Amino acid sequence: MVQKFGALDAMRTMMGVLREVSLDDIRHQAETVPRLMIVAPSEEDARRLGEGLTGPEGQHNTVYRAVHGSTNPMPGLDAVVVWDPERTGAAARVAESLRYESPSIPIVDFDGYHSHDIGSLERTRADILKRNPDRAAAFGRALPAFRSAAVKQLIDETSAANAQFSLVSNIPAFLPVIGNIAAAGADFIVLTKNQVMMLYKLAAVHGRDLHNQRGILQEVLPVVGAGLFWRTIAREASALLPFAAGTIPKVIIAYVGTMVVGRAAEFYYRTGLKPTREQMEQFTRQSMEVLRHLRLPGVERLFRGKQGKDSQGPIRIDQPYRDQEWPR
Repeated sequence: MVQKFGALDAMRTMMGVLREVSLDDIRHQAETVPRLMIVAPSEEDARRLGEGLTGPEGQHNTVYRAVHGSTNPMPGLDAVVVWDPERTGAAARVAESLRYESPSIPIVDFDGYHSHDIGSLERTRADILKRNPDRAAAFGRALPAFRSAAVKQLIDETSAANAQFSLVSNIPAFLPVIGNIAAAGADFIVLTKNQVMMLYKLAAVHGRDLHNQRGILQEVLPVVGAGLFWRTIAREASALLPFAAGTIPKVIIAYVGTMVVGRAAEFYYRTGLKPTREQMEQFTRQSMEVLRHLRLPGVERLFRGKQGKDSQGPIRIDQPYRDQEWPR
């Protein structure tokens, strides 16, 4: 019963936040097809690399260049990928040609030995999205090859942003009584708003109709509502603690709660199923394990001495989520 009311409360909260947030910019970004330029030893090498990197869906919006040919930029580029195994200085030439572009266009090195090096392709996709965080939803929506990396980028970025905001927002708690209330209120609004935008972007990655903003949240809120309810209660309780005792739990709650919500939504969009309670608990445990490896203030000290006690082993947070890391 508590879980049911928690989901309903989360639904009302999310709908209230939705009225205060404009998602039109996010929709426009997500529906704008990404465009890349790939520079390789030959145009044929560039095409093979492009096929491995974007899949067939990206071929019409990718420009191919040889390292010794023209590297003049094309309109609307999101990134330039340079594969220069012979170290001819292609990256420097590309950088020079892009020097006056505004906004700046990131240059990403492909470090593989051949164009279909799976590990290098994964790292390159992740690097492109880290350098273009506002375009992650667009890459994931238009290019299935980028979907896993886009999901990871969106969830990691929002979780980290919420944790950092939770840390900073606790500073007003130095003020007695009123400070605690103000910090908790700011927390709730901003963290929830960030989660609304994350859920909308995840819906974009999985091909949902982005014009139906209310429908998207009504679809996914029953899936993630229990996670939101847990996060809200825990955060409000920790907000009543003194600064030294309350800050670290709030940071953990903001990070883990946001990641669990994101993973639950991703699981639903990918499988069409609502995660079970056991899967939600596993999302929580594994989110805590990811948190161990982040250098957030105070968190590292909190986990010191606990490594190995209940750990399932280190999780590579610089790679797309893999089967052994998250329940499928």
